[in-house]
Amino acid sequence: MIYLLLAVLLSTAIIITFRIFNYFKISIVQAITVNYLVACFFGFASEPLSFNPEVIVGASWFYLSMLMGLSLILAFNLFALSAQNAGVAITAISSRMSVVIPVSLGFMFFGDTAGILKIAGIIAGLAAFYFSSKKTKKVHINQAYVYLPVLLFLAVGINDSLMKVAEHGYLTNDFTAFLATSFGFALLFGLLVFAYKSRKEPSGGVLKNIIAGIVLGLLNWYSTLFVLVGLDVYQVSFFMPVYNIGVVVLSSLVGFVAFREKLTATNWAGIGLAIIAIALIANSV
Repeated sequence: MIYLLLAVLLSTAIIITFRIFNYFKISIVQAITVNYLVACFFGFASEPLSFNPEVIVGASWFYLSMLMGLSLILAFNLFALSAQNAGVAITAISSRMSVVIPVSLGFMFFGDTAGILKIAGIIAGLAAFYFSSKKTKKVHINQAYVYLPVLLFLAVGINDSLMKVAEHGYLTNDFTAFLATSFGFALLFGLLVFAYKSRKEPSGGVLKNIIAGIVLGLLNWYSTLFVLVGLDVYQVSFFMPVYNIGVVVLSSLVGFVAFREKLTATNWAGIGLAIIAIALIANSV
C-alpha cells in the first residue's frame, strides 16, 4: 500500500508544482525538458551499475522503453495543448477517463479478477472524474480542437498500459534501468519539441526554469517509479483506478484549501463519490 500512497502524493505534488509555475512565470517547455534530463540522470545515478549501454541496448525491453519515452512526451504536450485549446475541464476528464484502457487490458490479458465490488467501484470512479471536474459554466469546446482530448485519452491510456506490459512481461529486477532509459528517450524527443517551440518562446529566466525542471524531474521520477513498482504488487484493475481517484480527490482538496479554488456542490459530490469508489475497489481485494 505504501507504493500506492507515495504515487498519489507525488503525482498530486506534480499538479501543485505546475500550478505554482504560473506564479513564477516558468517556461513549461524549458522546465519539462530539464525535467526529463534530471529524471534520466537521477535514475541511472541511483543505481550506477544499471548504466551499462551495451546491456541496456541488448535488453528485451529496450524498444519498449523507446516507445514509452515517446508516449511520455506526447502525453505531456497533448495535456498542455488540450488545456489551452479544448479547455481545462475536458482535459482533466479525458486524461483520467483513460484509466479504462489499462483496466480493460488487465481484465483481458493479465488475469485480473472482475468482482462486483471492483466493477462498481470503477464505474463510480469514472463518474467521480466527471463530477469532480465539472464546472458551473457551460463548457464550449472549439470544434477545431475536439481531437486533442481524444488523443490525450489514448496517449495517457497507452502510457499506463505500456508500464503494465513492461512490468508483466519484461522486467525482473531492472525497474530502474528501464524507467531511466524511458526518460532518456523522452528527453531526446523532448529536445526536438524544445527546439521547435523555443523559436516562438522567449528564453528569459533560464535559471529559474532549470530549478523548476529539477524539482519537477525528481517528482516525476519517483512518482512514475512508484506507479511501476505498484503495478508489480497489485492488479492493474485495482491500482490504476485507486491511484487516479486518489490524485483527483487530493488535488481537489489541496486546490480548495491552499489555492482557494471554488468547489461546487457537484464537485463535492464527485469527491464523495470518489471516496466511495476507493472503498468499493479496496474491499474487492
